[in-house]
Amino acid sequence: MAPARRFHVRTRYVFLTGVAIAAVLSAVFVSQLTRLTPRVRERIVEALSDRFGSEVELDDFQASIFPRPEIRGGGLVIRINGRRDVPPLITIRSFSAAASITGLIGRPLHLRSVTLEGLSVYVPPDRYDDDPEDDSGVPDSPRGRLAPPAAHPPHPTPALGKSPLVIDNIMSTNARLEIASKKPGKLPRTFDIHELSMDDFAFDRPATFRASLTNPKPKGQIAVEGHFGPWLRNDPRGTLIGGNYVFDHADLGTIKGISGILSSAGQFDGELERVTVSGNTETPDFHVDRAGQPVDLKTAFEAVVDGTSGDTWLRPVNARFLNTEIIANGAIVRAQDIKGRLIALDITIPKGRIEDVLKLAIKSPQAPLVGEVRVVAKMRLPPGEVDVPERLELDGRFDLVQATFTNYNVQRRIDTLSRKGRGDDDLSGKSVVSGLGGRFTLKHGVLTLPDLTFRVPGAIVQLSGTYGLESEQMDFRGNLLLDASLRETTSGYKAVRATIAQPLFRRKGGGSKLPIRVSGSRKNPSFGLDVRRALLPG
Repeated sequence: MAPARRFHVRTRYVFLTGVAIAAVLSAVFVSQLTRLTPRVRERIVEALSDRFGSEVELDDFQASIFPRPEIRGGGLVIRINGRRDVPPLITIRSFSAAASITGLIGRPLHLRSVTLEGLSVYVPPDRYDDDPEDDSGVPDSPRGRLAPPAAHPPHPTPALGKSPLVIDNIMSTNARLEIASKKPGKLPRTFDIHELSMDDFAFDRPATFRASLTNPKPKGQIAVEGHFGPWLRNDPRGTLIGGNYVFDHADLGTIKGISGILSSAGQFDGELERVTVSGNTETPDFHVDRAGQPVDLKTAFEAVVDGTSGDTWLRPVNARFLNTEIIANGAIVRAQDIKGRLIALDITIPKGRIEDVLKLAIKSPQAPLVGEVRVVAKMRLPPGEVDVPERLELDGRFDLVQATFTNYNVQRRIDTLSRKGRGDDDLSGKSVVSGLGGRFTLKHGVLTLPDLTFRVPGAIVQLSGTYGLESEQMDFRGNLLLDASLRETTSGYKAVRATIAQPLFRRKGGGSKLPIRVSGSRKNPSFGLDVRRALLPG
């Protein structure tokens, strides 16, 4: 055969062989493509079912390579152990993902990015029963929950094995997280998450995340970043979480009775059921609506938060405004059978200024008295729709080390009282009130002082009565104890009458004891002898 002919035969043979190989490869490739969708679908369903210990439903799913490797689907529902009497653990309306060819066919299944629409996550309670006691045996009442839950021993690293699914980045918009209450009939805690991004998501290690959401009360924007996981399928509430947060432009006006724009930043770490949070807040225009006098309020705090219920235990909060520091410890817990939360705190003012405290309570820009104050009290703020000052309850004791009244007429009367109590005619100098203090309670906007006492040189005043924060009306009755006799407090013909009356007002150990009454308004108080008790002693 001629060389040219042999060349053409060889070329044709090579060409036909190449065509045959290409055809075979194409057939194999097409076969693999037709099997790609069910294979990837099966692997995703198997991974989710195994790691969440749940039944997985997937209505729509497609995997493709051209024009680029990707998957799309919708109607993803993950049910806890297949249960249909409770909401699904996870619901996703639709999703799409980008990947490489090796990512789709290799192990583990590796997706570069996933975009979710209509994500809803429901964290179940530990159990479903009608037992009125929680797992610790504490009755379901606010009083029983004023102590934080005991810390669980550290979780050992779960032996989860290599994750069958790895996702470089997950993006979700307008997601919802619901955390069920352990108590039957109580609504779950709900968080609307505007934007959520997770990096390096897998079932065998924590994922980093960033999220932004709106806090309902006080209303404001929260930006969070940190780590979450790995998910513990047998103990979801023990899943680890930690990171940093920024809470901006929180409108305290959404809480009836107070106002101001709060900002806060801090850190959090722990388990979903018990997270330790520490941080700082600043409210440059904080005020109680009734008084309407803004102050720059700053706090530093540490708290334990039950992320499944929202109950919070403060330990402690250090608050400062003007020249006064307040230290508070206590709890903010969900109230029983009432919408809202009960705030129960132990409050201490180790060294403050009474004019600072009064600035939050009264309308007048000038405090009625100034001086150093110390306070120890229990505060209780039940939930409800009325303003904070109407709901606020206080029970404690205060002591003013030294104080002077800012009202000229009041201070003049105090000076006169001191002068007469000593039997002294010297009109110079200002008398400083000392030993002003006593027990107090506040309820329904009425301040009750059952044993108010104060001293000035030469006299002691003992009073018991009430003061309305809204009306600013007072009604106090008590005794004025003078070191001097009645005769020594006056002169002229009045001294004669005082000598005659002295036996009625004699004070054991010397001096005089006069029944008195203080009434009227804060601006125009009335001081005088309680004639009824003077004429009918005992």
